[in-house]
Amino acid sequence: MAARIASTVLLLLALVAVMPAHAQEIGPAVETLADEVFYVESGVDPGSVSTLLDAVERAADQGVDLRIAVFAGAGDAQALASDIAAQLGSVTVLVFTTDSYGVFSDELAQGRLDDALSAAEDDLSGSLAADGAAAFADGLDPDSGGISAGLVAVGVILLLGVVGIGGRLWEVKTRDARQARRRDRRRTELMDRTRRIADRVLVLSDPVELADDSGLSKQFAAATARFNEAEVAIAGATTMHELDDVEGRLAEAEQLLGTIKDRLDKT
Repeated sequence: MAARIASTVLLLLALVAVMPAHAQEIGPAVETLADEVFYVESGVDPGSVSTLLDAVERAADQGVDLRIAVFAGAGDAQALASDIAAQLGSVTVLVFTTDSYGVFSDELAQGRLDDALSAAEDDLSGSLAADGAAAFADGLDPDSGGISAGLVAVGVILLLGVVGIGGRLWEVKTRDARQARRRDRRRTELMDRTRRIADRVLVLSDPVELADDSGLSKQFAAATARFNEAEVAIAGATTMHELDDVEGRLAEAEQLLGTIKDRLDKT
């Protein structure tokens, strides 16, 4: 019996030891970020404070309310970002720990967030949080094509004199290839969705015409317009942000078609 109790105690102690500690760490960060744009835990060098402030301002220029937290210890930065954002509301929270970085946003579409993270990947993984935050803010520009201004500057410097330019170019090409694959997968998914919606439009066209209902006809025309816009836009979409717009149009078309079908079923 004593051995069993001892084993249970050891098991509980082990579980406590491996439980994430971030829940106890976010209190001061949340309190600070409720009024300030960044929080830096004592004992950590985030880099230039002015760079952090510039990153927040550049994000604001893109309509993003960015808050930055830098912690002195190791931890799950993604979980910390999620927990902090849950208490702050509609903001984008970027978190750095000594061994990871993470971001959570209630205000950004996933495609735009992925573009920014991909563009800033190298700087986010670096030693200074300020540099990572600056690159992330640059990547939020929907016209950046997924490549941050910081990365372009580094590329120019390397072209002017760094012997290892070949390796750097390979890294850039690899990252661009990853982004292209993600966009291609997303485009394929949306094209499949487009074909399914096209079938629904064809199925409903005759019943709508036979119903001879002006309100129903207007709804059907609106659904068809959203569908046609998405079909045209998907061919020219070059960024995840643009594909998000396509998905929004398809969702509007689906919602309208669902309403039309419900009305037809009741007649």
